[in-house]
Amino acid sequence: MPNRPGDPGRATLSGAEVKAVLALFRVGPVLAVHDFRKGSTRLAKGVVTTSDGGKYLLKRRSGSTEDLARIAYTHDVQTALMGLHFPVPAMIGSHRGETWVPWEGHLYELFRFIEGDRFRRTAGEARESGLFLARLHKTLSGWRPRATPPHPGGYHRSKTVAASWSRVRSGVHGADPAARAELIDAAVHDLKTRHTIAGDDAAVMLAAPGREARASTIHGDFHPGNILFVAGNPVVMIDFDAVRPDQMVIDVGNGCLQFGMHPVGDKPVPEWVATLNLNFIEAFLSGYALSSSLRLTREECHAVPSLMIEAAIAECVPRIAIAGVFAKRPGLQVLQFLREKTGWIWAERERIATLCQSCMGIR
Repeated sequence: MPNRPGDPGRATLSGAEVKAVLALFRVGPVLAVHDFRKGSTRLAKGVVTTSDGGKYLLKRRSGSTEDLARIAYTHDVQTALMGLHFPVPAMIGSHRGETWVPWEGHLYELFRFIEGDRFRRTAGEARESGLFLARLHKTLSGWRPRATPPHPGGYHRSKTVAASWSRVRSGVHGADPAARAELIDAAVHDLKTRHTIAGDDAAVMLAAPGREARASTIHGDFHPGNILFVAGNPVVMIDFDAVRPDQMVIDVGNGCLQFGMHPVGDKPVPEWVATLNLNFIEAFLSGYALSSSLRLTREECHAVPSLMIEAAIAECVPRIAIAGVFAKRPGLQVLQFLREKTGWIWAERERIATLCQSCMGIR
């Protein structure tokens, strides 16, 4: 399964590799394999059909100590969720009773492939997704893992973002030597300043006494693409690669950003809309608030806009620093758009915080 033209950086699985690895799991012989070209380009994934009618998603990771620890923890979380009847894709066991296998220096995990619809951009879906997230947080509240949790990470006060600023100009120039250095530097300066201010603002809000009670095991990368829907209702949550213990508002902040974004499709960057859909954000927050025991506090509502800014920057800047592009779009154009978007969020921060408080029933 070679890379397709126009997708040279995506890791893929070979046919021989798939057959050898699948023989280690409790499934039938391989009938067909197709690349699964969604999510991280670094993780090779394939959809596998077996002769006994099974359909599975196979994922390959490096064999590093870090990845082994990550798999042990994420599988611990997903096993707990299945036992608590929270809808996640079933993990397939190996002949040795493990949920992952080593082969040729890599680690492999196999999940039952779930059919479903993607987010169709309705307020009803956004509201149900907020409730779905609250259900996850509530299900895992008080749960204690057997495996060691990963080191703190995520987009808030991201060390990855901090290490990326100095590499953005070279990354953009590597992909587009004609990009003007002064424009790159201007965008980086504004985004770095805004990222620092937003991070400091959120940190103050999230450092209040008693914050331990506002923590759970969070998804860590909650957005519409990690939910499958049927008839407008979320039925399965997927991709737990970033799961970890953290404050629940971290998931909510990213959810507000992701559900509030306008679709871009195949539009060029200059046609992207930098504002956010406040109706969808309201719907998402209203859904989360339906779980009355998990409603955000006043302080958390004030932190949400700053977290949205941090999440937006963390999604784009490290990838531009490495590849010079974002989703195959010119890095400089995306940086300039990101400056406009985060500027809009900052200008509307009081409005967003007030909207959040209203959804949570805070007067």
